[in-house]
Amino acid sequence: MNNPATSHPFRLLLFTLLNLGCIYHAAPWPAVQAVLNAFLVLALAPEFRSILVGAFWAAMAGWVLEGTMRSYPHLGGTALGNLTTTILAAWTLAQWPTSARQAFLSRLAVLTVIHALLVHGAVRIACGPHPWGWGGWLLTLVTVPLWGTLAFKLHRPLHRR
Repeated sequence: MNNPATSHPFRLLLFTLLNLGCIYHAAPWPAVQAVLNAFLVLALAPEFRSILVGAFWAAMAGWVLEGTMRSYPHLGGTALGNLTTTILAAWTLAQWPTSARQAFLSRLAVLTVIHALLVHGAVRIACGPHPWGWGGWLLTLVTVPLWGTLAFKLHRPLHRR
């Protein structure tokens, strides 16, 4: 029989690597990239047992996103915004564990707005004024119920999984 304690980290790592590949291959569609990036930062990365490992994967998603965009500055602003948001999301999960789906989706919506502001602020600090590209972040906010439901299944307490 599979031990859930040992299969869960492998599954999480597999989802994270798959999501990084999807971010890379969704380069022609920046709005889809923003949704996949937010899913990794807010749903997958805070679930790692070590916050440093989760922050590493969030920063990696930021570097992949910046590396695939032609007109976007490649100075690490997205990676820094992702890293900061992942630490904040992990802290909120530790302080207020998930119990109700609607409350969790509301928390994800607020974290999505914070994530967009932190990423754009970090990119602005790194390279100066740039186009904000609200389409991707608005699509991310609109699709919170879709990817948030999957995130809720990942973050439920172990006795309810």
